[in-house]
Amino acid sequence: MNEKIRKNLIKHNKATGFGTNDDDLIETLEEAKLLWKGDEDEHRWWTCFTRVVEVDGMYIAYGWAKTTGDMSAKERGWEFDPSFIHEVKPVEETVTIITYKPITEV
Repeated sequence: MNEKIRKNLIKHNKATGFGTNDDDLIETLEEAKLLWKGDEDEHRWWTCFTRVVEVDGMYIAYGWAKTTGDMSAKERGWEFDPSFIHEVKPVEETVTIITYKPITEV
């Protein structure tokens, strides 16, 4: 993870009474407010996906994984990759949804 993100997470953790080692910073990401999840990639034992969270006004994306069984992805062999952690910016999009609605004459 880059230094800007690391400094923001350390500042957040110090202010909230949490530790500042790498495991504590990763736990902060995992427990932060989830804003978006997607880009799923299926594997035999787990599904990888991207999460975007907000920590003190900074939007942070990172890779995570889940399993469908009793074991965690980590217990199944998945490893967290801190080099994937990066800052992102929100983008506003307009979406038009087309639905079927009969036209009635007046």
